[in-house]
Amino acid sequence: MTRPPTTLDILVRRDADDLHLSLSGRLDAHQVPGFLAAAEPLAARTTLDLGGVTFMDSSGLAALVRLVRTARAAGQDLGIVNIQDGVRLAMEITGLYAVLPIR
Repeated sequence: MTRPPTTLDILVRRDADDLHLSLSGRLDAHQVPGFLAAAEPLAARTTLDLGGVTFMDSSGLAALVRLVRTARAAGQDLGIVNIQDGVRLAMEITGLYAVLPIR
């Protein structure tokens, strides 16, 4: 049996006051520390592109909530774009889809 990828690739692009993170793979408990390290510190405008994320568990969802709270407390703009259907379903089931800054 072939197992799905267990890694998370993060492409980071910083331009002046902008931070763009493109994620690909799984955002789970094993990958959250690396994800948070790449995302922090946030920029004035941060975009999380989840187009390549194929799986997200509760730890990944909690990491998103943490980043959103951090950005809001600092008066920074954070947006989440390109969400795969499986990840969107997890967000909808938990009620986070309605409160996360999805664009």
